[in-house]
Amino acid sequence: MSTTPAQNEFDQQAQAALAKVKLDHFAAKPLTIEPFATSKISWKVTIPEEFDGSVDLDIDDTPVSASGEFQVVPDSNTSYQLRARTLNRSRILGTVVLKEDLAACTAPSDEPVKWIEGIIKQAISTDSSGLYFRPPNPRPWPWPPIPWPPIVTIKDDRMIISLRLGKRGFPNPAIDIDASFALDVIPIPLPAKRRFLAGITPFEYHYHQLAPKDERISADVSVPIYLWLIPGAVIALPIAISMAEDKAHASAAKMINDIVEVLNGWFRRPEVLPPKMDKHDAGFYVNPQGSQRFWINFCPVPPTIVNAP
Repeated sequence: MSTTPAQNEFDQQAQAALAKVKLDHFAAKPLTIEPFATSKISWKVTIPEEFDGSVDLDIDDTPVSASGEFQVVPDSNTSYQLRARTLNRSRILGTVVLKEDLAACTAPSDEPVKWIEGIIKQAISTDSSGLYFRPPNPRPWPWPPIPWPPIVTIKDDRMIISLRLGKRGFPNPAIDIDASFALDVIPIPLPAKRRFLAGITPFEYHYHQLAPKDERISADVSVPIYLWLIPGAVIALPIAISMAEDKAHASAAKMINDIVEVLNGWFRRPEVLPPKMDKHDAGFYVNPQGSQRFWINFCPVPPTIVNAP
């Protein structure tokens, strides 16, 4: 698509205006911070007045004025970019990079697969609705049955849950649930009306807890093929299956949250939780020996948080 002379003129004016924008100051102090500590970003920009239009500034897409400052609390090494924009043109004025010093942090870990799998098996075995683990699909003799995937595995920084279930009673559906998630660390939410959670003191609401992230859930429900031969089944069964899949999806989401809460409980044990330290980041991994593990970084918290009211 060709441009008009007027568009070319505006484009040239925009480029000329951006070329005259002067970066007086863009810095962060300090540049290296300890976890949970703050750094102050400050900037000052001189914008040409002769340009017949507006030049806008932003830091990482957040609009800012020609000068100012704000505090940041990055949770990892983070870069901040100051940009000038006008019309359809933009120019990067400067970049600052904050680095976190994790030297004082500690990262305990454990192998959660067996005991998470045990918890899931216990929950299914005591389920009042009739859920059970389906036996593997048979094959003609002498071939052994095709095994199901493991109930719990860890791969690529994710915990993977695979359930092959049945439900007793008519219509005896087969329920396949595949779910996976990674770990995140988020601030402990302050409850409404300051009704604090059991075992958590008011100052601990400045702290963090584990949470699932990037959850992926697939739920498939099927019924024996002969049921489709029943008059009216073509209408009723798809609706029932869809409702059952929605319920299975919701149950899987709750199961993920329950698993993460179990992991949170593990890290709250006195022999694990270091004093005056807070959760910084966490994840799953498989070590070179093949052990499926999860870890969490505990880092020292600033005195202002330790002594918070």
